[in-house]
Amino acid sequence: MEEPEVLQQTWQQKLLFYTTAFFVLLGIFSLFSFLFLVPFVIEPAFTTIFMEFDEEPAYCVTVKVNRRLGASNCSWTSCREGCTKDIYDCTQILVDYKRNLNTNLSVIVTTSSTEVAVREKRALIEDYDYEEERTTGLMGNDSEWYYREAKLLPNVKGCGYPPMLNCSVFLKKYRDIGTNFSCYYSRMDPSLVISKLDMWQVYMNLVYAMAIPIPSFIISCIYLTIAYFKIYNDDEEKEPLEKNAEAMDMEGESAPDGTPIPSASGGITPASEAFREDLASFGHHFKVAMVDEISRDSLVDGMLNSNSIGGNLGKAMTTSISTIGGPVADI
Repeated sequence: MEEPEVLQQTWQQKLLFYTTAFFVLLGIFSLFSFLFLVPFVIEPAFTTIFMEFDEEPAYCVTVKVNRRLGASNCSWTSCREGCTKDIYDCTQILVDYKRNLNTNLSVIVTTSSTEVAVREKRALIEDYDYEEERTTGLMGNDSEWYYREAKLLPNVKGCGYPPMLNCSVFLKKYRDIGTNFSCYYSRMDPSLVISKLDMWQVYMNLVYAMAIPIPSFIISCIYLTIAYFKIYNDDEEKEPLEKNAEAMDMEGESAPDGTPIPSASGGITPASEAFREDLASFGHHFKVAMVDEISRDSLVDGMLNSNSIGGNLGKAMTTSISTIGGPVADI
């Protein structure tokens, strides 16, 4: 048996295949990258912008720390490693802050543990009654403190993943009562304070997270649409025309006298199956015709007429040979 002919691809077909595969993979990866970046980069960046944090740092002091257990008691936490996991153990840090634009906050340092102990002891002796009657919330510019007992978070979501955010380090740094540090409050929600703010980095993260996956996905969709409706459709329309042209060329091949040349596999030869079938058919028809002629014309008074048999036999042979088609009749 002849082996099937393997069609060799042209360099244009190979280039089209690899280009299509590249854009398919680019579209898939850009889509999944965008879906991954939405909860971790894009949504926090938009929230930070919409909350309108004051880029001028304020002066914060830690005034209260609550340690709570149980999901019902942990409505929020100052720091959470993993933005999707449930909260069962939470540490809530509350701070007072004031907007003091004349103070150079770069010289503010975290107080030592000795100073914290002295300040706590002084508060217990001198200001015991004051702590019980302490008012919280927005005090305004007329008060010493602009807001009392605001929630302290490392960022607008209060969560992150190591090594960018280590909650153990964060809590250790800000949970001691009397710790003072620079902070940033939200104009939209003054009860929310974050410890660090870099708006330039926020904008750049937003640009990187949206400017790369979205255009890549759009370009991939445009190319695949053009390839499907234009390039591949044109190839499919040309292919049947080429096949029809090849069939017409094969049918047009003939001998010099105009007789079509039969194929080697389909020709009638003495060893072919078609020749045997025609020969068997001729013999069957010959026998039937001979018996029929003998039964009608050769019986005279119950006796066979030898002369009629010979004449009828010749007549049957002449009739069968002249009427039966096939290779033998042509011979």
